[in-house]
This record gives sequence, C-alpha cells and structure tokens, in this order.
Amino acid sequence: MSSRPCKHPGLVASCCRLYGLMTWMYPASLRREYRREMLLIFKNTAQDVLDEGSVLSVILFVIHTAVDWLRTLALERDQPATMSLLGLSSTESRGAGCIDSSSVTVSFMLATLGVVLLIAGWYEWLHLHAVIVSYHHIA
Repeated sequence: MSSRPCKHPGLVASCCRLYGLMTWMYPASLRREYRREMLLIFKNTAQDVLDEGSVLSVILFVIHTAVDWLRTLALERDQPATMSLLGLSSTESRGAGCIDSSSVTVSFMLATLGVVLLIAGWYEWLHLHAVIVSYHHIA
C-alpha cells in the first residue's frame, strides 16, 4: 500500500466497522490470535480497492470477503466448552446440558444470511418501485 492519502476515508472506516462486527462471530481463539491482523489487512485492501475506483474490483472484494467470512464460520471451531446450562461444570466429559457451539454458529450464520437477503430484497424492491414510478411520470 502506498503512503498517499485515502480517497474515501469515511467509506473505508464504515467498511472496517462492519467487518469488525463480522469478526465477532468468529471463534474466540481465532479472534484473540488474529483479529488485529485481519482488521489491518482488511483496511488496507478496502482502501486500495476503493481508491482504484473500479466497480468490478469492489464487487469482487465484497464477494471474496463474504465467502471467506462464511467459510471461516463454517470451518473454524473452538474447543467445545463443557459448561452446563445451570452453570455446573463437568471436568471429566461433556455434561448432558452443554451448549453445542456448532448449532449456535450455524444459527448465527443463517440469521446473518437472512438479514443480508432481506436488505438485498428491500433494495431491489425500492429500485423496481422507482423504475415503475418514473415510467408513470413520463407517460
């Protein structure tokens, strides 16, 4: 990355905040060890892509980030905690009341996908509505 100033500092900062929120869904051990580096690499890459100004580069960067995030959520696992729902610990083996972290991760991933699809559908509906309204105003 060059030392020139960023052309879109507000947009880069917003993207970094969103990515920072996304990283909170990663396993705790991964966050502890790599979060700072992931955020720095994301910031530098986002700044380079946005400064380039190519719509295709931005789209590819967003797709790459989303796929990498989903893949990491699906494949990276913390060691399962052996905490029961009642707060009782089980030191020998997994307790019968343990929270299954894999189902929690999948639930978060599906909820996030639902929110993304909801926003995309809402945006597409607004765009279609604007086209229909502008067509009726012309005629």
